[in-house]
Amino acid sequence: MLKRYLICFLVVLLFSAQLGFSQSKEQVYAGVIFHIMKYVEWPEVGNTMTVGVLNDNQLTAALNKVAAGKKIVFKNIEVVKFSDLSKLKNTNVLFVPQKMTADLGAIVNSVDASEILVISEKKTKEQGGASINFIEQSGKLRFEVYVEVFAKTELKMSEQLKKYAIIIVKAC
Repeated sequence: MLKRYLICFLVVLLFSAQLGFSQSKEQVYAGVIFHIMKYVEWPEVGNTMTVGVLNDNQLTAALNKVAAGKKIVFKNIEVVKFSDLSKLKNTNVLFVPQKMTADLGAIVNSVDASEILVISEKKTKEQGGASINFIEQSGKLRFEVYVEVFAKTELKMSEQLKKYAIIIVKAC
């Protein structure tokens, strides 16, 4: 009888531990965004690397959690949620969530994208301006790098980043 209770306890404990360690989509995105940032060569920036998020509270919170106490290229990390792109200044990365990708071309045209790494969450018919696009393949998060769009920025992509990415030479 004691064995049965012990086995049930262990099953419940393992199940609870598994639930506790699962990550939300936003937590995964936050980790991937920071890893991508490590593999990009940035033009001279001040003391802070800024990640802007367009209208997504959950991703902003996840990015803040991941960024706490960390640095990228020896720079402090600041995460800013934007609802108005006119306030987008000195931003290194701009994340455009799926709900905003219909306006992706207009969004990119309204900012100086030469020094901003634009990351989107959903491929559109006209991939107008995002250098990197998150996609799901076989249940796993992957990312596409649009070489043509990336080349229009002052950023440089490391060979390491190319190894992890799906390289798209021509935008759709």
